[in-house]
Amino acid sequence: MGGSSALAFAAMHPDRAHGVVALNGTANLVEYDKFQDAIAASFGGSKENVPDVYRQRSAELWPDRLAMPMAATVGGRDQLVPPDSVRRLFDKLKRQGRPVHLIDRPEGGHATDHADTMAAMDFVVKAVRRQ
Repeated sequence: MGGSSALAFAAMHPDRAHGVVALNGTANLVEYDKFQDAIAASFGGSKENVPDVYRQRSAELWPDRLAMPMAATVGGRDQLVPPDSVRRLFDKLKRQGRPVHLIDRPEGGHATDHADTMAAMDFVVKAVRRQ
């Protein structure tokens, strides 16, 4: 859940993140339905018991907090972490004129290769240096 955690951290602590790279994460833990037992154990309860915790960690719900450079990778055939929430988030951020870069592989699954990882990192590092 590294990509999801990177997005959640940025949404919760935007003052502590100068840039974000999220590989195959979800931006909406309210709608995400996989690994719910493990997530509930980590979050201190289920979506029904602690809904605010899931909302706080859903970057898609807080685009106004995300002004830092961000890059993400998604795979269109990813069944573990479907790409739609990250696509929606990055579309919102792009429309707001934020420095974002989405690498979307429609035929890809839940994996990011070295070249795409480096491209995402390179985008964020260069954008942070320009600030």
